[in-house]
Amino acid sequence: MSGHLRQRISFRLHQWLGLCSAIVLLIVGASGALLALEKDIVALWPTPEVAVSGPLLPMPELNHKLAMPGKALQRIYLEPELNQPGRALYQDRQTKQRQWQLFNPYTGELLGPRPGISEFFADVMALHRWLLLPNSVGSVITGSATIMAFFLLITGLLRRAPDKLASIKDWLWWKRGSRGRLALWQFHAVLGTWLFIPIAIMVLTGPWYAFNWYRDGLKQLLASPQAALVTPKQAPVADDEALWRNFLAVKADGRYARWFLPRGENGVVRVSYLAPDAPHSHAFSTLTFDAAGNLLQQRRYHELQGGDYLLANMYALHTGSYFGAGGRWLWALSGLAFASFAVTGLWLFFSRRARPREQASGNADTLIAYASQSGTAAAHGQQLQQWLQSCGTQAHLRAMTQIQPEDFAAYRQVLLLAATYGEGDAPDSALAFQQRLATAAVSYHQVNVAVLAFGDRQYQQFCAFGHWLAQRFTQLGATTLLPLQEVDRGAEHTLSQWQQSLARKLMPQHVAPTVPATSAWQQATLLQRTSLNPGSGREIHHLLLDVSGAWQPGDILEVLPCWDEWQSRQYLQALGLDGDAMVCIHEGEMPLWQAQAHYLETAPMHREEGVANGVSAQQYADMARPLAPRSYSIASMASPLALMVRQVIKADGNSGRASTLLATAKAGSHWQVRIKPHEDFHLPATDVPLILLATGTGLAPFLGFLQQRAQQQARQPLWLLFGERHAEQDNYYGRELQRFVDDGIITHLDFAWSREASGPQAPQHGPYVQDYLVAGQARLQEFLRRGAHIYVCGAINGVGAGVTQTLTRLLGKAQLQALQQQGRYHRDLY
Repeated sequence: MSGHLRQRISFRLHQWLGLCSAIVLLIVGASGALLALEKDIVALWPTPEVAVSGPLLPMPELNHKLAMPGKALQRIYLEPELNQPGRALYQDRQTKQRQWQLFNPYTGELLGPRPGISEFFADVMALHRWLLLPNSVGSVITGSATIMAFFLLITGLLRRAPDKLASIKDWLWWKRGSRGRLALWQFHAVLGTWLFIPIAIMVLTGPWYAFNWYRDGLKQLLASPQAALVTPKQAPVADDEALWRNFLAVKADGRYARWFLPRGENGVVRVSYLAPDAPHSHAFSTLTFDAAGNLLQQRRYHELQGGDYLLANMYALHTGSYFGAGGRWLWALSGLAFASFAVTGLWLFFSRRARPREQASGNADTLIAYASQSGTAAAHGQQLQQWLQSCGTQAHLRAMTQIQPEDFAAYRQVLLLAATYGEGDAPDSALAFQQRLATAAVSYHQVNVAVLAFGDRQYQQFCAFGHWLAQRFTQLGATTLLPLQEVDRGAEHTLSQWQQSLARKLMPQHVAPTVPATSAWQQATLLQRTSLNPGSGREIHHLLLDVSGAWQPGDILEVLPCWDEWQSRQYLQALGLDGDAMVCIHEGEMPLWQAQAHYLETAPMHREEGVANGVSAQQYADMARPLAPRSYSIASMASPLALMVRQVIKADGNSGRASTLLATAKAGSHWQVRIKPHEDFHLPATDVPLILLATGTGLAPFLGFLQQRAQQQARQPLWLLFGERHAEQDNYYGRELQRFVDDGIITHLDFAWSREASGPQAPQHGPYVQDYLVAGQARLQEFLRRGAHIYVCGAINGVGAGVTQTLTRLLGKAQLQALQQQGRYHRDLY
């Protein structure tokens, strides 16, 4: 069977078996986890103790003392601890109801019903085995679900099995930076892989307690041949004296664990006991007597082998007690994980089945077409459409399965979001589309295409369907809008980089505007660095730099994040690379440390890679991208030039190169910088009302705006809305802002602390800046009526999208577009 067919079959089996059994497995798994820890929990519960007063009461005398009117004594249990009471199980002769009673094993005195905690666990056991239903019904349901669980495990393992041994690390370890649906899948799959063995043992032993055919089949398969028990006709009442004598002949101390009294006229008596060297609490040796007390069979635990040994340990394996206290806790964790898989599995199923609603109404120059197997590409397509629309670009969103090849010719830009399933296949829903496109005779000479290819790097044909789409569109005449971008398991930093590149292509006026001129690089000196929220874990630093040249509030300072020689050598040494090795790059021939420090980004390789894996210095230099400048909004109107910098921690745990350098820089250090005008984000030439909305470091340009307004002695109102997480630690420049309020520069000031429950807010979070726009709708309309300009600075997918959506809802799409056309709606988003 091919790997592709194996993957498809295992996926479908796993999916539908999970749907059929999820609720039952949730109950069985959670209750099983609790039962695995029953002994540990009951030990913490206060229980009566008995005084150890000589030897145990002989069974004949004990049997007599435990007799209760109208009730049949069926079982007698003794605990290993000498000071613990015994337990006796009775069945009412009329109602057939069973009841446990505690008793003193030294006197035979009945002590009353067992504690409430034991009754609680009895109910949990009934839920676990029968779902609190009649035994004949509930056991069939739980047993069937458990058998399905075995096939769920096998198909899940086949679904995850790596095609190469080298990919086992990816198979077993959590991928850092996983979020959302991908993180849920990681939990479901990785935890299931690690706990495969204990869960497999549980599901293989579980049907033993549900089905006679399963139990009989295992006995026939595993048990060694033995003579059948012959029980000649005996008196209807067991000879307790003979039983006890013959038991003492085997177990001289008279200590037993379980005594099962006979049922019916010719029933047998079974006695279980623990040998002194028993390896666990259920390593029972057993004796079987007939009613007259004759020993019919003796099975010593330490003599059991092979199948007999497995059968004797069925309960211990099922509960984990075979492995001691550690085994019980591991089995409890596995039971909880097993229950959680029902929840995560259902969530993954319904999230992958819930495809975004097709949105292709109205006119649009851009089409987003997705082909999704697990839902990642479809979800990102929806997010991408929302982002484009928040930036004022109308885009259609459609699944490839609903598209005919000739439909693409109606669009100027086509964004293809394509997942690859297994080893290079198109997703199930896109197979027919792939066939149509492969045979289509259409022309895409007027179409610009960008492909975002989703895949899993553990497969050899990584992102193959995306590459096929890019090649096919090129064959049909399409122009490449952006180079194909591969995305390994939904890596968010890759998606963010691609979206930034797309923004520069499609919406330069909003995100990365084309400027008339760019100043040359110059050397700047750091005069001062101050942490604005020390100890917060998300520190923002205020930096003052001595920079030549002029700028306006709203302009950008580009910083080239160069390392010094020590930093570069340390990084290369960690990779096992020689910093003195000569390499050739675009700028010429130089030592690798110099190229890394001044001209190259860090190459995409793990720290354990390097010369040990045959990567030479030149190969490393070829892999690395050219060093790119980082852009920061200028936070002052005049010298010294001020910046707000938050140290960036990437999804993989590494720190951002530029932000780390700036956040740790010392006064007197030198930097390569250049000023880049941002004309679309300057203040208007006339004194008009302003509405400024910022989150985090997006406040930076507005500090310069306020200084400029103060210098101009502006009289028109200004409404500043600033959003961060916590008022106590994130109120950057709080005193400065208050001074602007006192001076009348800021006429209205709102803080949106998103992690604090105050102000207008959605139910799931504290207030965002756009929530204050809703609360101040009357002020918004009045400001706009008086010719106000709106400025937004912050994250594209945060404040950028949120404010645009809110303004669209409050003002209407037509009025918001009019503001953009009039140059009164300005955005600096990143």
